[in-house]
Amino acid sequence: MKNRNPETLKILGSFVVFYLLNAILLNLPFAYPETKISNGNWNWPGKLYAVLGSLIFLSIYRKFPLSDYFLTFKQEKKFIYTGVGIIVLLLLIHCVYAYLSPVKKFDLETLLFQFSMPGIDEEIAYRGIMLGLLLKVLKSKNIFLNPAIWTTSLLFGMAHGLFITENFELVFHLIPFLWASCYGLILGWITIKSGSILFALISHNLGNGVGMLIKMQ
Repeated sequence: MKNRNPETLKILGSFVVFYLLNAILLNLPFAYPETKISNGNWNWPGKLYAVLGSLIFLSIYRKFPLSDYFLTFKQEKKFIYTGVGIIVLLLLIHCVYAYLSPVKKFDLETLLFQFSMPGIDEEIAYRGIMLGLLLKVLKSKNIFLNPAIWTTSLLFGMAHGLFITENFELVFHLIPFLWASCYGLILGWITIKSGSILFALISHNLGNGVGMLIKMQ
């Protein structure tokens, strides 16, 4: 890590503020049912609030250009074929995992949600803003060993494996935590190598959507 100067502390503080903001907005419909603006079975409102929160954060905290958060369509040309290959490989892994998972009934809302919202919200937040901020203060010669990738991946894993019940009890699911953390590491590496969250977003939504489609009958 760089020297603990005021600028570094400000960036880390911004990271913490954004992480908490994202988590609060995502869970807002559960804590306050009156904010639930749709009657679907999935957390559409929370995802929309979280995406809106990301946009508001970017509009207020304008210290770095959007490209520093990998929020660009521009790709590193040398990585395009590698990126496509990794997306295909991850999709195959998703398919195998889904095939071995319990069968679910066909549900159009579920498919629409999985093909869209998780990737948009989580990639902008984790591989975009959070990873971009941490890379400003956490450095490593080896991209895959960069603490910024590991930190965002573990937080990504916790978001999928650690939950609070209605009785305010913590419930931890190991398999989803490990799966999401490992997936986050790969997506973080792809994002840095490609210079954009685009490959990660496509991989995320395709994996979720196709995987869910395979589970359904």
